[in-house]
Amino acid sequence: MAYHNLRDGDAVVTRHGLVFYVFGYQHPSDRYHGFLKYVPRELADGFDLDWVDITWEMGGTTLVRPRELYSPQVYQRLIEAFGEALPEYLDFSEQLQRLMIIIPKGLITRVYKPSRQLMLLKRRGPRDSLEEKALALLELLSDRAGIPPGFLGVHGSISLGIHQEGSDIDLTVYGVSNYRKAKKTLRELEQKGRIKLKRRDRIEAKRLNRGDFRGEDFIVNATRRFQEIDPEPRTYCPLGSVEVECRCVSARESMFRPAVYGVDECSAISGRDLRIPEISEVVSMIGMYRDAVREGERMRARGILEEVSTQTRRWLRVVVGASYSGEYLDWLRF
Repeated sequence: MAYHNLRDGDAVVTRHGLVFYVFGYQHPSDRYHGFLKYVPRELADGFDLDWVDITWEMGGTTLVRPRELYSPQVYQRLIEAFGEALPEYLDFSEQLQRLMIIIPKGLITRVYKPSRQLMLLKRRGPRDSLEEKALALLELLSDRAGIPPGFLGVHGSISLGIHQEGSDIDLTVYGVSNYRKAKKTLRELEQKGRIKLKRRDRIEAKRLNRGDFRGEDFIVNATRRFQEIDPEPRTYCPLGSVEVECRCVSARESMFRPAVYGVDECSAISGRDLRIPEISEVVSMIGMYRDAVREGERMRARGILEEVSTQTRRWLRVVVGASYSGEYLDWLRF
């Protein structure tokens, strides 16, 4: 059975029992880009990874999870492991001139969409305290922010039905306007003492999408509505690594993954490249850089300079999180 119309954050289980999360919104017709989240314990020895000291049970299968999910080192080890044992999860990208981890549609056996999993959870009712609190927080967001329930979803281990003690509440909000309402409502709920937002570091204090609700950790992220996905095919040509400073002129699409920042006034921090002033986007594949830079702020980034082409236009962007060492995104403090 072929699975179509999956988008960022949808979880899939493959024929080999691997659990992937779909990454982004632009995919080839027969496969998805994604990242590996859980591995059956009997396959773990084939991956040279450091595993967390916790297991999860899913349909009679014991799962383990890498301690680090997304880094250049982990990505290379995954490439090597798949190449040796499961090469069907690899594809050589002619555009990017490197091997990429992919999810063939023909290997998908189950799909977990946050919106549908929330609907199923509501239908059967909560089975434990964590599910009860997740539903209460979602209802609070929906009522206070005026977000229709159909534009909310439950993500992570609750969605997969494998949560346990120590699991958090992972929620998603569909659409730009709905997510902005949700973020505003989170701040209002904190002022009223209903939740406590986390500010453990600069990024958390800027994003304010993590917190504590009735003693449970939660996170709220954004997913594009289908009407917000650009269907026009694109090609990408990497031009080399760069480190730049730019001014953010648009953060409208920064809450999604990948996070897209419109920029201008770009200049090289080190070296010299005549193309750098032409850069119009900084794009982060790394989730923690979502919704971190505001319009009008200056930002710095180190990543891969890419030329993006469609049938109607061409532009330059810097991609942070393409699994190369030394990549980062930051904003300047004045």
